[in-house]
Amino acid sequence: MAFRVMVDEKKCTGCEECVEVCTVGVFEIRENRCVPVGNEKCLGCEICVKVCERQAITVEEVKVKLSDTAKSLFKDIPFD
Repeated sequence: MAFRVMVDEKKCTGCEECVEVCTVGVFEIRENRCVPVGNEKCLGCEICVKVCERQAITVEEVKVKLSDTAKSLFKDIPFD
């Protein structure tokens, strides 16, 4: 699974809570704001969402779209 982490820069105060709780290093603080710099590392645990008092962070699952060729190779596996 892949995830996209987004930060609302208008809500973020740069408190660094997300940086401290993220075990895979998705975030950095730049110009006193949290910036997701490692979306590809995100595990989707959403602990960053839980610790953000300003509700500035959202995490969403990115659905992978398969080509027709790939679908034909995996035809016996159901994809939603």
